[in-house]
Amino acid sequence: MEPTSPWKTPNQVMQLHKLKRRKKALQERMKQPLKPPSEESTAPNSTNLDFSRIINGDKRKNPFSKFSAESNKKQKLESGRQIEESSDNTLFALLKLPTNVADKPPVKVDTEKLSTFSNLLQKYTADHTVETKIVEEKHNHLPIDWALRTKLRLMSAKPFAWTATLKASEEASGITGFVRCLDTSSLTLDTSPRARFHQCCLYWQHPQLPWLQLFPRAARHAAAPALSLSTTQREALHREWTESFRSLFQLVRALHCPYFYLCANTFTCLFRAAGVCGVSEPCALIAPTTRGFRQTLRQEDVEFTMPLRPDNKKRLNTSEEERPKNSSTDSCYDTMEAKPAHDNQQASSGDEEDPDQFLSQLGLETEDLRRINSAQARITQSAESSVDSAAESLVLVRGAEAQALFNFLLNCRSLASDTGALAGVPPTLLAPTAFHGGALQSLKFRENTVHVESKKYYSIELRGPILPSAVPALCGALRASAAASYSATFAHLAPTLAFSWAAQAIAQEETSKEKEPNHFTKAFNKENLSDCGINKDMLQLFCSSDPSLVKSIDSVKYDAEDETYSW
Repeated sequence: MEPTSPWKTPNQVMQLHKLKRRKKALQERMKQPLKPPSEESTAPNSTNLDFSRIINGDKRKNPFSKFSAESNKKQKLESGRQIEESSDNTLFALLKLPTNVADKPPVKVDTEKLSTFSNLLQKYTADHTVETKIVEEKHNHLPIDWALRTKLRLMSAKPFAWTATLKASEEASGITGFVRCLDTSSLTLDTSPRARFHQCCLYWQHPQLPWLQLFPRAARHAAAPALSLSTTQREALHREWTESFRSLFQLVRALHCPYFYLCANTFTCLFRAAGVCGVSEPCALIAPTTRGFRQTLRQEDVEFTMPLRPDNKKRLNTSEEERPKNSSTDSCYDTMEAKPAHDNQQASSGDEEDPDQFLSQLGLETEDLRRINSAQARITQSAESSVDSAAESLVLVRGAEAQALFNFLLNCRSLASDTGALAGVPPTLLAPTAFHGGALQSLKFRENTVHVESKKYYSIELRGPILPSAVPALCGALRASAAASYSATFAHLAPTLAFSWAAQAIAQEETSKEKEPNHFTKAFNKENLSDCGINKDMLQLFCSSDPSLVKSIDSVKYDAEDETYSW
């Protein structure tokens, strides 16, 4: 008899496989409880093997992953069915309690009350929700902007009533109304929109050299070829400029000119008459400045403040800080104190010693004291120079000190540069009223059409020195001509933006000083400036001390329906 071979034939392997499957199925059937005959008949009693995957050469899948996925799906389905059954029977089944509990009848809902409540809820929500949309504030007038503008552009969907071509009567009426400071609406002059527009575009300037750009006096002129002027010509220019500057300052003092600008190569100075912005004394603002310029003002005994400086040390005049406070007011308060305390104060003040002498007594040598003093001086200079050529370097001169500043600028020959395209040319003077030596000038006008997103807009562009009183006059002329809605954009001379910011600070300071508004003083200031060349409605805004009326804006919109401005 041959020994049995350890190798199995394919038929034997399949028989063993079927036998194992049957044994496993029998074991599982024995472990399960008895089922009804109907269920047993439906149970699978045989297994069908599919070898198509092996014949086709497909990759074998992981049976464990498939089993786990199928089991997870079954568990999710069963849990979902249990969750969906949200009845009392489910609760009793979970708690293993009898389910013989009668179902509750459905509750009737009053639809009318429900609808009323929902309406109230919607109304309450609408009233108390915070809108994220920014609502533009509307105003009946424009704010006063003390910054000089170099360009103004008006745009509207409808054509403007102004054109570059003027009739003889329109040009004559505009010039007459501006030179005589007349309101053309109440006189027999030509009141057409073009005449009023021409009147709003005029200003006075000195000097006037047509071949030179005297505004703005940009820094690029320094690299341009030098202007070849002889000494005689420079002296003549300076002499005429001196007379014009003196005439303007006298007009401001006499309240016949509300303001004027002095535009130098490195700074711009604004002189304002008494009563403007509620300030009862004339004042001057200079921006930007440097430490050297401020040091020169101190040497000339010109007292000033710096209202835009971030720290509290606004008054930088050393002569005023070192001045003893022995005025009549201080002596009056000193007499009210007890005499022994006053004597002790005098004794203590007399015992004060020189700091250098005190340090030398401590054993410090002269070289050490010199080093300490130089280090302290460098720290002071760097702190003072930190705001140079910035908006915070603005200088404010008020009252009688404005006269001292005028004398300093009048005799300062360094205002005219020695090199560049404007060598020997004195600073530019700009004013809304006539003065000695002033030349009548007009803004450059250009009209055009602009297409934006297949829409046509009409545009008017003005170039030149646009004074603070020119913009409200232009907008007032547009309103009087029943113009359509329009928008206006401005380009500012950047260093002069500090004038509006300082004017707000000054107005706030004046308002805080007044416990109650003095209407008599405001009316008195307005009446004194009645001959300054500004109409009554605009003069009321210029004389107001309300800080909200002073603001520097880049653009403004006019709504013709309600005749309001927004910015």
